[in-house]
Amino acid sequence: MRLRNLNLSLDLGLYDMTLIDFLFFVLTGCVVGFLAGLFGVGGGFVMVPILIFSYEHSGVSPTVLTHLAIGTSLFVVVFASMTSAYQHRKQKTIHWRSVFLIGFSSALTAFATARLAAELSGRHLQIAFAIIVIAAAIRMLTESETQAEKKLELSSMPSTSGLVGVGVAAGVVSALAGIGGGLFTIPLMYNFLKMPLKLSIGTSSAAIVITAFFAVIGYIVSGIGRLGLPEWGVGFVDLQRGVALAIGSVFLARVGAYVSFKTHPFRLKKLFALFVILISLYILLK
Repeated sequence: MRLRNLNLSLDLGLYDMTLIDFLFFVLTGCVVGFLAGLFGVGGGFVMVPILIFSYEHSGVSPTVLTHLAIGTSLFVVVFASMTSAYQHRKQKTIHWRSVFLIGFSSALTAFATARLAAELSGRHLQIAFAIIVIAAAIRMLTESETQAEKKLELSSMPSTSGLVGVGVAAGVVSALAGIGGGLFTIPLMYNFLKMPLKLSIGTSSAAIVITAFFAVIGYIVSGIGRLGLPEWGVGFVDLQRGVALAIGSVFLARVGAYVSFKTHPFRLKKLFALFVILISLYILLK
């Protein structure tokens, strides 16, 4: 087959992107999946800025652009976190009681908050996303290695009220920022519920599946019938880019989870926090 200026679209019915676009988003999904497994996060902090940039240069209406990026990000988070959680389960780094309490309390909150998010302006959502992840990253940067080493074992069972509180916070963050909530749930589990970091990461991966699933349903429902959405969107979910990102995320999520299990988390956490701050500053200042 002859490519004309490398701009032939994939003729697969579902896709309306060029081959290069498709491969780019698959590669991005690989990065998202690796980070999802490594840090127990959904990966939305990577996808949302990239999707926003892509939509800005594709002629998508500014009135729905950010909502579409967030809804699509949540769609991918479901698959990335599900694959990551599978590997963490094999490594026995998941606290299942915490998963269900955090997951379902955050899911209900995320579904309700998604309706509120649909009424906010795109720029407001971008600012909310940036502020949320910067706050989480700064908290990760301030902990010393000595403090981290004191939290290697689960000293007591976390309380039901504490887990539900973490879930509610994660649900709000997930729906407003398009991330799985791990950037908030992991610091909360680690610092306030006194859960070891690796157990927090594994538990977060599993809980995010529940949170992101309900949040993305909220974005689909809230987006149906909105003016300005592209024809390949289902509510506020872009199936073209979403499926490409999901394919890549599934490839490397298990690898990231395995590396997380084998690596001391302190230095990785610092690099991760710095990366998040740079991405967030870009959104705030552009």
